[in-house]
Amino acid sequence: MQTWRLLDTRPMTAAENMAMDETLLELKGQGKSPNTIRFLQFSPRAVLVGFHQAVSEEIRSSYCRVNNIDVNRRITGGGAIFFDENQMGWEVFCDKAFFNIAIPNAHLFKSLCDPVVMALAMLGIDARFRPRNDIEVNGRKISGTGGTDSDNAFMFQGTMLVDFDVDTMLRSLQIPVEKLKAKEIDSVKDRVTCLRWELGSVPSLAGIKQAIKTGFEISLDIKLEPGDLTAEEQKRYQEKLPHFQSSRWIENVKPYYQKREAVQATYKAPAGMVRFTLVVNLPQKRLKDIYITGDFLTFPGSALYDLEAELRGVSLDREVLHKIIRTFFDQERIRIPGLPFKDFVKPLDLCLEKVAITKYGIPLAHCNMISVANGSFEEVIQQQPSVLLLPYCAKLTTCDLRYKKGCKICKEAGCSIGPAWSMGRDKKMRVISIVSFEDLWNELMQMKKAGVRSYIGCCCQPFFAKHVDDFKKSGVPGILLDIDNTTCYDLDRAKEAYAGKFESQTTVNLGLLETVLNAAACIDTETRENHEGQ
Repeated sequence: MQTWRLLDTRPMTAAENMAMDETLLELKGQGKSPNTIRFLQFSPRAVLVGFHQAVSEEIRSSYCRVNNIDVNRRITGGGAIFFDENQMGWEVFCDKAFFNIAIPNAHLFKSLCDPVVMALAMLGIDARFRPRNDIEVNGRKISGTGGTDSDNAFMFQGTMLVDFDVDTMLRSLQIPVEKLKAKEIDSVKDRVTCLRWELGSVPSLAGIKQAIKTGFEISLDIKLEPGDLTAEEQKRYQEKLPHFQSSRWIENVKPYYQKREAVQATYKAPAGMVRFTLVVNLPQKRLKDIYITGDFLTFPGSALYDLEAELRGVSLDREVLHKIIRTFFDQERIRIPGLPFKDFVKPLDLCLEKVAITKYGIPLAHCNMISVANGSFEEVIQQQPSVLLLPYCAKLTTCDLRYKKGCKICKEAGCSIGPAWSMGRDKKMRVISIVSFEDLWNELMQMKKAGVRSYIGCCCQPFFAKHVDDFKKSGVPGILLDIDNTTCYDLDRAKEAYAGKFESQTTVNLGLLETVLNAAACIDTETRENHEGQ
């Protein structure tokens, strides 16, 4: 039985905790630190983005600044989290040889979550491991985990939701809380839980730590002895701290695509969300810059930066880009548990499809709001789209047809469905109001059965990113245009929207719709003229 160190550090700032993480991992990887379990807490409260996320996309920095909430970046991947004084974290720093695993996988994640599952059982809570790396109670997450590596060492970390301040969490993250109703806030509780909610009270901090300590000792067959930092760890930590306090570290990921000639696309894979942002030189057909972000885990942590560096400046050619990325995967220069090459490059391919749309004179800013299923933009347009799909959520909330298929084209102020409906009819298209996800799928299947060659639809990009495979599975070529205003995804109300019960209002981007319809009309005219000329 091995003896490991139990390191119970005082509550620290976000920068101090992040500097400590890198210090312990780096020295463990060099064989200069013992295998360690660390307990950590934060003071003041903090929001932490994952290693590959942008603060500007995930965090409400102004709210955090006013309310004395630290903002920082983890050295591990995953999504943004809120960490107040009522929560605690646990971390594992150990040799890779201890688990006899060189590449992190689902088995390793489960092995490192099982001790906390056991600890929760000791506290009276029936929990279980949920792939890819969460711990849940009756389907609700009570602990999220993540990890990274360095040389010969793994770092694995998790949170323990002791109590949960839902309101502050929502206001700290990029969620439009000013539009949230009480039931929207309550919906968060459908997804997460905490010790207080499960037990009716909060156990003592000492009791929680003792349960976790026992869980690790039994599950890993080790003995934990309390210890302090070594002199070398303390020195390295002090050297690293200024870096983790700097804006250079905190703002390390800055995909300011909206200010430059750029396109962006997202794919929601089971292992996490992947977002590609390409900054392009259209005349030279070159990739000026690239940002790959998301809430997935990578090993080693710096692999994405190495990949981005090799992609910058190369030709905007799918085969060239794929070859570089595939080489990284094949040579294991980047390892993403649960995310294979074919899924990783899907948002890249979507970006390249957006770039190709510019050949029709459509500005890149508009192309960035266009997604395509089952073919290129050109292929779909040449099929002469005959159906226009519009979302019910863009109807006025007071409309008596909001949750129904029809539209009276009443020209009511503030409604974008009526004008969109008229645009479609002017182009001799069949216009359909989609009232639920089930309805969308039924319409796509009926369109396929009826031989519809292509369609144009309006939906938010988060919906398309999540269901890109479903659109492809339908087999019907389509062009999907982004909608405006706060969507069900912004409000965490996708479940209600899918069922046709979303109560907020979105807006069809009428300018974008008109641009694409006109492009389709031009292609149609050219096709007829060429046919007549023959």
